[in-house]
Amino acid sequence: MVPLIGNSACINELRNKLKKYARCDAEVLIQGETGVGKGMCARIIHKLSNRHSFPFVEVNCGAIPSGLIASELFGHEKGAFTGAISDRIGFIQKANRGTLFLDEIGDMPPELQIH
Repeated sequence: MVPLIGNSACINELRNKLKKYARCDAEVLIQGETGVGKGMCARIIHKLSNRHSFPFVEVNCGAIPSGLIASELFGHEKGAFTGAISDRIGFIQKANRGTLFLDEIGDMPPELQIH
């Protein structure tokens, strides 16, 4: 069961698409304006997928300063830069075998978006 409220043709179509995407192992790009439910759709896909028992990691890329986004995503080793007082795993590793939801990815520097 896809936990969406409503029974319109559009909501039923969305339910079917979310089920379909959950069965897929490929990356999924969810587009839409702020507040339309992209995060909710990502969580539903995760819960319906084979990855449901692994972490769901949500990252608001727009809330992380551009100078820190690479370190936050990929992690860093102690001493890699001023202030790196210990090793830190990144969000990508935290989501290992689960789902990494990058919200507001358009706010990331273009050179990081290609990774």
